[in-house]
Amino acid sequence: MIARVRAAGATLDASLAEMHQLADDTVRRLMRLGATRAWAGDSHPDDQADPDPIARMRAAAGRGARGATPEDRRGVNVAVAATWDITGLSADAVLSLVDQLRFDVAANVNPSEPTSEREPLPWADPAAQIQHMIAKATQPEDDRSPKFVYIARPTDEQLTRASAEAYRAARGRAERLARAAGRQLGVVSSLNYGHAASVRPDRMMTDQRCSALLAAVGYVLEEDEVASDDPRATELAVTVHVSHYLAE
Repeated sequence: MIARVRAAGATLDASLAEMHQLADDTVRRLMRLGATRAWAGDSHPDDQADPDPIARMRAAAGRGARGATPEDRRGVNVAVAATWDITGLSADAVLSLVDQLRFDVAANVNPSEPTSEREPLPWADPAAQIQHMIAKATQPEDDRSPKFVYIARPTDEQLTRASAEAYRAARGRAERLARAAGRQLGVVSSLNYGHAASVRPDRMMTDQRCSALLAAVGYVLEEDEVASDDPRATELAVTVHVSHYLAE
């Protein structure tokens, strides 16, 4: 789980002190909620708070459309992360845990702040109302709700079985190519193993966003680990690259 805490005080020092206090409180609360590990990342300004590059461009466009206001205060942020071992939990148990964390953590990382976005007065001219609507459309809300990333770790047995199946498939294709050329397959000249990876091309952008969220808190995926925002079972693919000599 990854959550972002933000502070925007009168000075940078005041903002940093408030932000670190919020982050420390959040880490302690997550540990009390049963996390196996909880930590805070590095501090960063508002324009680097969202790891999604598209959201950053929209936020920049929104600030340019409405212009700076006296109420705007540049804030400082830090991402707080915690891990739970959900191996062996049923799907219902995982949903219950996520629901509890979403409720308990949201109040702790989102203290009420005065909003700088003011609705136009009812008698405002049409141009002001249009500018307000454009700003609302181009600048997304400051979403600090907890984000959940699920990391799949295949077992050694699963990887061994998948690798064997991949090798048999690769050898079968190589034998067909050799027969098509009127030759026979010889001994192996090289054999390379590819890391396990997701087989869902339609989820490529979602998987990249999960990787960006993990990078924001300094979590580096280990070999054969795959991150996803879907708590259901993840299907992984193992690739092998085999080269053979052709028999004389």
